[in-house]
Amino acid sequence: MFETNDQARLQPSVYFVPEEGTHQWAYISQTANNEWFYVTYETFAEEVVYRQQMMIPMAPYVLALATRDTPEAFIQSVKLVSPPWLNGSDTWLMEEIKTIGLIGAKYVYELSDGRIYPSELSDIPAKTMWPKGEN
Repeated sequence: MFETNDQARLQPSVYFVPEEGTHQWAYISQTANNEWFYVTYETFAEEVVYRQQMMIPMAPYVLALATRDTPEAFIQSVKLVSPPWLNGSDTWLMEEIKTIGLIGAKYVYELSDGRIYPSELSDIPAKTMWPKGEN
């Protein structure tokens, strides 16, 4: 989960004016050593494309956001930010996801290059949860 600290809260300025009801932060903290998601959400309005990046702490929240997809507003891409214990390297990695699947109660991530995290579940068929229509 992500946390914010009062000391990191930015005051509105003439350069960065937040929308009503929102706050801006110089940084956030992650409280767990788990994967999280960097999501690009795209909207179309009056022939203009808007892209917003979101940092989402858990797969269920990505899937909940995906339920709001319409032709005018949708998840354009999802990147998995994975810790070393999940990606098998010695550092955190950010990698493009092709699908988010479910095996029992465990989430499985197929990367754009075909690799599966967690790798021990790569031989078990998963129910595709995102993107819709992949099953």
